[in-house]
Amino acid sequence: MIADKPIKEWPQRKAVTIVAGFKSWEGLVLCADTQETIGDAKRHVPKLRFEPREKAGDGVAPDELAVVFCGATNDGVFLDEMVDRAWIEVQDATSLDEACDSIRQTIKGYYREATGLYQPGYVPRTELIFGVKMHRASRLFYSLGPAVTERDTYSSGGVGGYMADFLASRMYSNVLGLRECVILAAYTLFQAKEHVEGCGGESHIAILRNDGLSGSVNWYRIEALTELLKVSDTTAGNMLFHVADLRSSKEDFRQLLDGVVAELESLRDRSKQDIQFHVNMLKAFYGERETGDEDEYGFPTPSASQKSTPEQ
Repeated sequence: MIADKPIKEWPQRKAVTIVAGFKSWEGLVLCADTQETIGDAKRHVPKLRFEPREKAGDGVAPDELAVVFCGATNDGVFLDEMVDRAWIEVQDATSLDEACDSIRQTIKGYYREATGLYQPGYVPRTELIFGVKMHRASRLFYSLGPAVTERDTYSSGGVGGYMADFLASRMYSNVLGLRECVILAAYTLFQAKEHVEGCGGESHIAILRNDGLSGSVNWYRIEALTELLKVSDTTAGNMLFHVADLRSSKEDFRQLLDGVVAELESLRDRSKQDIQFHVNMLKAFYGERETGDEDEYGFPTPSASQKSTPEQ
């Protein structure tokens, strides 16, 4: 007679990804990579969802509900259904607190249902970071399975979470504005994709403004920012050797600094030119907007958003 063997969990996708969220006094910034690993195969899938409660063609007004979800899991279909249900249920909310509680209860209910559908030990593992904006305020949350907690500073998930936490512990503070949080998000994704196995693909970043338009940052702006951070990160690393070299004279050190500043200024100018090139290309292809002005994230400026429909 063969002895009974313990049931083993079936092979599943490993949650090799990086997702993160940062809370600012101006709102929230959430980000994710796009690489998904199944065995030895890799593909790119969106892991960040920006969902505005709006009628078709309308903008996301400051008082309106908008939610960003980004998740890490070993079962993408399981997580997608959970997020779908959460978004459907939350659209009836009339306040920020009600919206946050609705998503929390949907996640717990979904896992409660899954416990009865899956064999013991087979329930997929999920990490979900989500931000909710409504009535000129926003809140950031992290969930691991059915457990949901609010975060007042930042949160991260996936295999790249350790890298994100390390960088945030050095660079994050509660006085950062949205601009700085976007930079931190882009830098976190860049470092995770460079140094953490399983992280890769495109960088996706979304913004939830307490007061103003919310949405996903244009891809070409993220690429330009990432390239700028790559070069400046290398330059900053090299500078450490010169700063700590106390044998060099003050004149030599100042001359070196002048060269570094000139190099970074040139790099910044090229990044601005790259962004403007893509803006001009899109205008040439789709035609000029009625007002045409965009902010640094690709959202219409306040004067423009009052007259034309924003692309979120």
